Amino acid sequence: MASLQSNEGQPPAALAYSARGRWLLRTYEPGVFGLVLLTAMALAWLYIVGQAPGMGSRAGTMGLATWAFLGMWAVMVVAMMFPTVGPTGFSLVSRSAAGLAGGAWRLERATAFMLGYFAVWVAFGLALYGVLRGAAGIVKVPAHDDKWIAAAVYAAAGVYQFTPAKRACRERCASPRCAIATAKDRPSRRSVIWESTHHALSCIGCCWAFMAVLIAVGLMNIVAMVILTVAILAERHFRSRALASTALGVLLIVAAVLTPFFGWLHPGLSGSPGMPMPMHM
Repeated sequence: MASLQSNEGQPPAALAYSARGRWLLRTYEPGVFGLVLLTAMALAWLYIVGQAPGMGSRAGTMGLATWAFLGMWAVMVVAMMFPTVGPTGFSLVSRSAAGLAGGAWRLERATAFMLGYFAVWVAFGLALYGVLRGAAGIVKVPAHDDKWIAAAVYAAAGVYQFTPAKRACRERCASPRCAIATAKDRPSRRSVIWESTHHALSCIGCCWAFMAVLIAVGLMNIVAMVILTVAILAERHFRSRALASTALGVLLIVAAVLTPFFGWLHPGLSGSPGMPMPMHM
């Protein structure tokens, strides 16, 4: 895949602009990029809030066909993951590099980064759908054992918070390596798609257990989605990421212990109407 740089190390997209043109790009493009990003996230949440009441808190694939599930998953990625990765994409378009690394090149890089990140998460959703459908066809769990499945998911997610794999993925997900660190740094020659793919895979490694919890309690459970989105944000942006991760691990293990006794902790599996909180907004 061709690099976004020329052989001389200068982004070719910036060469066609005059000094005033590059100044305008540096001035306005970060704002435009941020506005588009915020609009996409707002529309995703509005869509989820509108669809959730009619879909209930069903676990697994919710009985959806492949493309319907994938479409819903894509909207969820924008709603839940873009708030976390958005600052990284924004830094790519708002920070200057030396020489002629102008706004057009930075905007291209930031947009490609976000699209590549999104594509990897959608591909993960498709693979997850296949696993869930396959498991549903092989394993039949009696209704009275649903609570133990939910407890096991909570426990696995909680224990994963303390593993070296989680720590490594969390630190890589929080790394600013994909952004241009200073005005003197030259952008990497690696493909921006490779960078976004690597970043997305690290985020999947960091968040897959949270997504497993969401699938268990109900993929369209708005309360669970909001709580997990805040949890992911805390791990990414909280000053003490390790402390946030530890606290979340403890809470998940506590939830695993309580789940057999409280149906509202696993509404998607128990068939209960939902968590004892307002589900309609």
